[in-house]
Formats: sequence, structure tokens, C-alpha cells
Amino acid sequence: MSPPLTPQGNFGLSVEAQRESLLNAPALMFMSAVLLIAFWVLFPRQPAFRDPSNLSAKDALSVAYLRVLVQSDPGNAPLRLSFVQLLTEAGMIDEAALAIAPLQRAPESSLTYEIRLADLKLSLQQLYRHPPGDVEAALRQHIAALVPPLLGIAGNDKELNQVVAYAEQFGEPSVLAETFEQLLVIRHENDEKKSRWLVFAAKQRMAAGQPELAARNLLRAFMLEHMPHKKTEIAKSCLHAYLQAGIDQEALKAAMRVQESVKGDAALSMLAADIAEPLADQEHALAWLEEASLLLPNDQALAERIVRLQISMGLLSESLPRIAQLRNHLVLGSDRHRLLAHVYDWNGQPDEALALWLSFARHKADHEAEARAFELSQAKADNKALVQLLEAIMARRILTTAEAEAYVKAGLRVAEPSHVEQQLRRHAEHFQNPATTLKALADVLVLQGKPRAALAVYQEMPGVESTRQRMDLARLYDEAGNAQKSFELLLQELDSPGQAHAEEYWLLLGRISTQLGQDAYASRAYEKALILRPNDVEIIENLQRLAVRHRDDKKSERLARYGWDHLRRIEDLQRLMRFSWKRQDWEELDHWLSLADEMQSAKPSALAQATDYWYFQSMRKMVNGQREAAHDALRQTLRLRGADPEITEAMIWLLLSDKKVDHGPLDALVQPFRNQSGSQSGVSPPLAEALAAAEQMLGKPTQAAAWYFRSLATRPRDFLWTLTLADNMEWAGCLGNANHARLSALKLFASHGSHQAEVMHPVRLAEYFSPSKDVPAQRGNGPGLKKSEKWQSMREHWGFTKTLDNASFFALQRQRERLSSPAWEKFADAVRRKDQQAVAAQLKIVSDHLQHRPDEPLPPDMLPLSLNDVDQANRWLPGESVPDRSDLNTEADICRQTLAKIRDLQRLPVAAGEQPAL
Repeated sequence: MSPPLTPQGNFGLSVEAQRESLLNAPALMFMSAVLLIAFWVLFPRQPAFRDPSNLSAKDALSVAYLRVLVQSDPGNAPLRLSFVQLLTEAGMIDEAALAIAPLQRAPESSLTYEIRLADLKLSLQQLYRHPPGDVEAALRQHIAALVPPLLGIAGNDKELNQVVAYAEQFGEPSVLAETFEQLLVIRHENDEKKSRWLVFAAKQRMAAGQPELAARNLLRAFMLEHMPHKKTEIAKSCLHAYLQAGIDQEALKAAMRVQESVKGDAALSMLAADIAEPLADQEHALAWLEEASLLLPNDQALAERIVRLQISMGLLSESLPRIAQLRNHLVLGSDRHRLLAHVYDWNGQPDEALALWLSFARHKADHEAEARAFELSQAKADNKALVQLLEAIMARRILTTAEAEAYVKAGLRVAEPSHVEQQLRRHAEHFQNPATTLKALADVLVLQGKPRAALAVYQEMPGVESTRQRMDLARLYDEAGNAQKSFELLLQELDSPGQAHAEEYWLLLGRISTQLGQDAYASRAYEKALILRPNDVEIIENLQRLAVRHRDDKKSERLARYGWDHLRRIEDLQRLMRFSWKRQDWEELDHWLSLADEMQSAKPSALAQATDYWYFQSMRKMVNGQREAAHDALRQTLRLRGADPEITEAMIWLLLSDKKVDHGPLDALVQPFRNQSGSQSGVSPPLAEALAAAEQMLGKPTQAAAWYFRSLATRPRDFLWTLTLADNMEWAGCLGNANHARLSALKLFASHGSHQAEVMHPVRLAEYFSPSKDVPAQRGNGPGLKKSEKWQSMREHWGFTKTLDNASFFALQRQRERLSSPAWEKFADAVRRKDQQAVAAQLKIVSDHLQHRPDEPLPPDMLPLSLNDVDQANRWLPGESVPDRSDLNTEADICRQTLAKIRDLQRLPVAAGEQPAL
């Protein structure tokens, strides 16, 4: 109930007294005139007389008219309600308070909502007038009692909103919120109305600064609401409230519940993600953001947010599709620009990353962008990008040492040297000649071939005091051709080059010292550098060259061991093999070869170019009787060395010692030397002997004759070699000269000066095959034993008991038929018995026949000379020999020259047992 008010003016009279005063005759006449004027003036334009609710509060006539009507019919509730509403709107609060009193006591009807709402409006207006404290308290109590019933009888959202709007003007939001929340308990209404009450309660909680309670109310309202669009709006408000209250697991559960119920709203999904992401529930956050992205495919901010979330989850490759979308809407130098560059960088796409970092760094100064663009362009060797980047940086700050050096290298590859020089000069001038820029400028001038101009640039730099500056200046002096001055500058730092530049200093000193022949300084410098760079192959090779120059085998071997132990280099292992071979330490050599074999097993290509390995491998394999392995090793050595004389000789003797000689490889070996038979260069004496044997075996006696002729210089009194040479002359069509050569051989044998010639060739690879030359004497059992015994008997019979070299072994094999014939064995017996008479008689018979009767048949007691005669003599029924016609003067020049040289060499005075000097 409204508090009692003090009566004022006529309003203090009773209703009956007022009615009597109005009904007297003069008054009735006056009122009739007033009503007529009012109807005439207002009726056509003022609808208030048809609908009292449309009365204007500013129209005094309307107020007066309604006052009269209410006074005339005080029990008319609608009329009184309109009067109260009009007075309230007109600000006539006191009169309105008196007019509403009967309505406050009226029973409930269809006007109850309107009456209580009018009472609420009036009470609020009274409250706004700031009445005394006791009156204000009574008004607040009255308003608090009016709001709940009004909320309960509000028929629709419009009425409810109207009540809430007035209630919000009343006072404490928390009190109003509690009111709305209590209604849910004390009133049994449908879900829709409860939902609206909870929404209004939530609004009051938000106004009261209680977002957590508001969020809970909204979540309850969300669960009660059935209309989809309202449900969505309530859900958004709920998540907003949770975000404002502070995110926790309760908020995340609410977000998950909301997302399960509502689909197809991007804003709601993003709000849910806003809650999930700070709580480290990245999977839900990403799923909800991707749902929003499907609804907002062109939302760049949303796409960027998804990318950032994917990166934080480690889903780098999954972020690439959206990165392409974002790249189309890129603002240079923005955070998005940096993000895209990072994504491409982290996904291992250097081309795209470089393009983005480069554009970022060129747009504005940024340390990260500049550093990554620099690193990527260097890794990619993109000189153009490097130049663009560094020229942009040069305009903003001083280049670092690494940047200046990179600019010089890249600039000279993609631009004219003059352009690079001009840019560096401009940069130096702009930043007051920084040392790094001047040094880069000097480097450009040196590369342009202008060392003197570079020295002039160095003169503009501060005093040369540091090791770094002295080293740079030393390089310039070296480039300018003054290596001595460079050396003197470097010696100033000899005792303390400084740890930062020690490595570079020692390498530079080593190079300059080597150039000047200062090997002591060079050796010291490279040894110091090796300590700092223990695995540097170039330093080891420089020290090896110095050791070889001074013939310091101990140091060279020590370096080779170091290189093998630290680097496992086949070059060092081959050096160790050579040192073992020089010492003839075969056990150690086999050890090194076994290590190389292990390396080849692990990586077959490791020894493809290891010439010395194959050389020593062939040597040891042949010594051990492994012919096939030795053959393979020699073939590899020939592949690497080409037509090397030593390897070719060894390969020829190896092929010739086979049971069945393969003519194809043998011919290929000989072919490169066929045009050199008349030349004294390129073919060693041992190789000449091997080539002679090879050409004879290939059936090319003319080519063989030239090599035999050259071989006489080292085998002038070799009995077996002369006989083999004579056989080749016979095959070349020089029977006469061949027989005379055989006569010379017989004289050599008879003189006891050449039973077995010992030729002193230098040690070479073929000599390691010597043990295999006694194979016929070593072969085993059965039929081979008889053949071995016969071979050994022949050697002993003729006095060839020493180890045979390759040429002698080949010759003995070729002469086996001849030396095994009875007549020749008889001659050997006579020589061994020193029966001078019988030997002289035989020689005289041969000489007389060759000089006087060469075309006649052989005397019965004469040694068979020609190949045909030997073959016939060895038959079971020899028969009569058929003479072969020959003429010394008409035979080939090479044959006559060979015979002449044999006779000349036999006339040389040679002491018994002494061999001709090589």
C-alpha cells in the first residue's frame, strides 16, 4: 500500500461533497458550456475521448476531463486506472498516489497486471523525488513486494520485459536477481517462462558484477529453452559470462554441453574455443574453430587463429592449406606475415620461407627476419636474394663481418664488381667508415685485381693493432705481390696470435712461409693449425709435402699414421703400405692390406681409385701364389695408371705364365707400345724383354724382332735369350741370320761365360712373381711328377739351377725341345766335362756348314739348328733332313742388325763371371 499523503486543496473534500458542489445549477451550466467547447475543439483531433490510454500528459484538459469522469464514477476501475496512468505520466505524483489507492485494494481481475504495473511506475516516480528516509524505505519495500507478483502474472515477453525494465530501475541488481531466482522455487511455471526468469536473473547478476552466477543461470536457462534461436542466444550469453568470470573446468564443461546441443553457429564455436584453449584442451578448441571456419571460410582472422593453434599443437603440415589462403591477404611487416614465414620455415619449405622473410626484412628493420633471410639465402646459395637483403640492411645499419663477406661473394656473382664497390663505398661513407665495410671493400678491390687500391682503403682504417687487422693486411700485401712484407707482418704475432684468430693465423702463416721457402716456419704453423683442426685433410697434406721435400720419411710415416688413425683415409693407408714395402716388412704390409680389404668389404667403392693398394695387393697375391687375385689386382692398377711400363711388364709375364695364353688381353697390353719399338724413351729394358716375348707369343715375329734387338743391350751374353731370339728371327724369315745367332749362342755356352746369365734390372713388380717360375718343378703327383723330374733334370744338365727371372724362364720354356734333343745334350755333356776337343770339333762343323754349305743337308754329326731340324731330330724316326735355303744378305735388315750386334757384344772384353753394366 502507498503511504498516506497529506490532502491538498479541494482534494481534501470527500467525494460526496465534491459531487454536490458540482451539481448546483450555475455550476451545471458552466460545465455544459465547457464541455461543448471541449467537444468542438478537441473531438475531431484528439482520440483521448475514445481511448483514455491515449491521453497526453501535457494536456491539462484531458487531466481535468478524466478527473471529472472519475469523480462522477469512482468505482470504474478502468477509468480510474487511465486517470492514474495519465497523472503519473504528467508528473502529478501526489494526486496519482491518492487516485490509485482504491485500485490497490481492488480484487484481482483482468486489470490486475495493469494496476500493479501502474502502481510500480508511480512508486518509482515517488522514489526518484528523493523523499525522506522513512518514506524511501517504505517505497522500496512496497516496490520489492510488487515485482514478484508482476513477474508471475506477466502474460508474454513484452509484459515481462516491461516489468524487468522497471524493476531494473528500482535498485540493487543482486536483490533483483535473487527475486528472479526465487520465483523458480515458489512458482510452478512452464520451461519457457522459467528460462526467461533465469535470463533476467543472469542480467542482474552481470550488473551486480557476479558473472559466474550469471553464467550458471544462463546455463540453466539454456537447458530449459526449447526455441532454437533463443537457445543459441542464451548459449552465447552463457559462454560470455563464463569468459568474464574466469575460465575453469566448469566453463569447459558448459562449453562442451553447449556445443553438443547447438550446431551451425560460428560465433558460438569461437566462444567455446576461447574457453577450451586457455585450459590446454587444444583438441576441442581446434575442432570448434574448424567448425567455425566451415561457416566462415573467408574469415582471415579465424584462419590465422587456427594456424597458430595448430602450430602450438605441433601440426605443422596441417597448417599449410590455410597459410596459402592467408598469403593472399598479407600486410607486409605484420604479425601475420611473420607467422606465415615461420610456418613455411618449420615445414621445411625454404623457397617460400625465404620469399616471406626477405620481403619482411626489406620492408622494415627486424632482427629475426633479417637473420632468417640471411641464413636461408646462404643455405640455398641464392645470391640474388642475398644481395637484395643486404642492400636493404645497408641503408639501415652497419653490416656485420659475416654479412659484409657474404655481400661481397654474392654481389660479385650476380652484379658487376663496380656496383658492389659503389654500394660498399656509399655504405662506408654513410656510417663513418666502419672496419667491416672497409675490409669488404678491400676484398672487392682485390678480387678486381686492384691490390694497391685495397691497401689504400686499409690506410683509411684505424691503426693496425689487432691480429685480425694484421692478418687482413698481410693478405693484401700477398695479393699485391709483396709476400715478404706479408711474412714480416705475420711474424709480429708469432708468439701470441690470439685464440679467436689462431686457426686462421697459422694457416695463413703456413701458406706464406711455404711460398717463401721458409719451411721451418711453415712446418711449425701447420702443426699448430693441426692441433686446432685435427681432422683437416689439407693441413695433413701440406705437412706431408714438406716432409717429402726434406726427405723426412719418419715424419711422413708419422703423419700417415695420424691421418689413418683419425680420418681413416685410404691415402694415408697407402702411404703406410709403401713405407712397409720399403723396409720389406711383409707382415706389416699384409696387415695394412687386410685393413684395406675390410674397408672394401664395407664400401666397395672406397678403393676404386687406390692405385697403391692394388699395386701392393697384386704383389702379395702373386707371392702367395694367388694368380687370379693377382690378375684382378693388376688389371685394376692398369685401369688407374694407364699403360704404365712396370705394371704392363708384370701383367705380360703373368699372362705368359698361364697354361693357355689368352691372346686378347695380351694383345691389348702390347698395343700402346707398338709405335715405340724404335724409340728409346718410354720403354724400359725389362719392358722391352716382356714386349719381345709377348709379340713372339702373339705370332708377330717382325714386331718381336725390334724388341729383341733392344733387349740385347741388357742381355748381351744370355745363352737362352739368344736362342729364343734366333727362333723369332727364323719365324720372321731370317733363317740364315737365325742359325748364325745360334752358333754365337753355342760359342757363348762353350766359353763357360754364360751358362745362366744374371741380369741386374731395378727391383720392380714383376720380380715378385719369380717364385712362380718353378711351377713345372713343383707340381704334384702322378703324370705330373714325371714331367717335373724331366724339367728339373734338363735344368741341372744345362746348369740353370739358380732362380730364373721372367725372361729366362720364358726362354727356357721356349728352348725345352731343343735342349732336350740328344745332340744338344751331348754338346752340353762335352762342355760340362771340359772336353775341349769335342766342343771345338762340334763348333767347327757348325761353322763350316753355315759358311760354306748352308744350302746342303746337315752333316750327320752336326747339331740341329733350325726349328725344323730340331723337330725332326726329336722324332722317333728322324729321317733325312731337308736343307732350307737362306741368304744372309737378302734377309730383313732387323735380322742382319741383330746378328751384327750379337757379334759385336761377344767381342767386348768381359771378365769371367762379370755381366755388362746396365
